[in-house]
Amino acid sequence: MQYKIAVLDKRLPIEAQKQIQALTTIPLRVSEQPSQSEQELIEQTGDANIVLVRPGDKITASYLDTCPSIKYVCLCGTSMANIDQEALKQRGIPFDNVVDYGDEPTAEFIFMQLTRLLRGVGPYQWRPEQHELMGRRIGIIGLGSLGKSIASLALAYHMQATYYSVHRKPDWESKGLAYKEKQDLLSTSEIIVIGSPSNVKVLGPAEFAAIKDGSIIVQASVGDVMDRTAFLAWIKCDGNFLVFDKVAGTDNISAYKDLPRVLYADTISGDTHETLQRLGQKVVANVKKYLEKTERA
Repeated sequence: MQYKIAVLDKRLPIEAQKQIQALTTIPLRVSEQPSQSEQELIEQTGDANIVLVRPGDKITASYLDTCPSIKYVCLCGTSMANIDQEALKQRGIPFDNVVDYGDEPTAEFIFMQLTRLLRGVGPYQWRPEQHELMGRRIGIIGLGSLGKSIASLALAYHMQATYYSVHRKPDWESKGLAYKEKQDLLSTSEIIVIGSPSNVKVLGPAEFAAIKDGSIIVQASVGDVMDRTAFLAWIKCDGNFLVFDKVAGTDNISAYKDLPRVLYADTISGDTHETLQRLGQKVVANVKKYLEKTERA
């Protein structure tokens, strides 16, 4: 069977697209612009059997029912917040995502932003004096792949680094990363980095109440991770700062980016040339794996 393949994520490098094209004689259907609605997503998909989707594309039951030709979905990213996995399972549609391709550059970008803020290289300076990262108290919420990349740099900068995670990590504690319960971490940290799973609210009213005035919050996680009302009250306090980028999602960007003491980067912090090359190769590998399984069935 020759498969019709729709590439809905224009970030996929040309070389990766060529390798995917080599897997079928039918020309790829490549979307130049992200879909803005389910109807646009349906139109971009057409009668494709294999769809390579963006993290922002919402794969819902109604989308799958409207595109019955879909046999396989590959997410060109990690966060499955917009993927209805149960709907895929019910229809027997295999699904893959991509992991471990952009955590280090995300951490790199975060520390660039923190350095700018502490040194006053940009629109804001954290405190009247310029400060260095060494010795600063940083608390990391979530110690998955992203949290570990952030922790590595924090320890390299000789920061006082702590973490909170549902599961403790003795191997990281042996490296000098101290464990704290969440409320304790929040009340003692000067810099708080949210590295939790996508769309899991880790900061609510009680958590914001525990954070000291004059602190910095960095949202590294995708989507809704903070209670909006509680955050908007917290950011009004002079000396509090938020650092975030496009992974927060359009609603949060609109609500936060123009507020005082908010540093918004109109980019995805983990997207570099090298990151996208790794992403492309992992997507190609996922598609090849699916086709090999199909041929053996």
